[in-house]
Amino acid sequence: MTETATPTALASSGRARAFNALLGVTTLGIFLQAITAGEFVSQEHRGGWITAHNIISNVTITVAVIAAIAGFAAGAAQRTAAWATVVLVVLLLMQIVIGHLITDGKQDGWIGVHVPLAFVIFGLTIWLSIRGALARRARSAAV
Repeated sequence: MTETATPTALASSGRARAFNALLGVTTLGIFLQAITAGEFVSQEHRGGWITAHNIISNVTITVAVIAAIAGFAAGAAQRTAAWATVVLVVLLLMQIVIGHLITDGKQDGWIGVHVPLAFVIFGLTIWLSIRGALARRARSAAV
């Protein structure tokens, strides 16, 4: 860091890095959700894959909530991304509820909502990842 880096700027930069790292873990969880969903759709060993899918969803939404909190703690530079992460948490919660309607209640009609919503979630996480990368570059250029 340069001599002009204040303790506040350093702390904010650390919080922004934590926010981006948490978003990375959230994105990984969402990617693993797609893999486990693909495995149980084949109907082989369905129960085990549904259990894995459920566990990963719970971990992913927990990390996403922590990421949203970290985004707001990172300051004004991350405010839009933090709000987008709140939207991501809401969408993930909807996915979990719909997923339980499908598996617990055998209401397969919800698959037509669950799968397209997964693509929206993927799109949002890609946008958040790109935004985080651009913010890191901007911070690096400023130093």
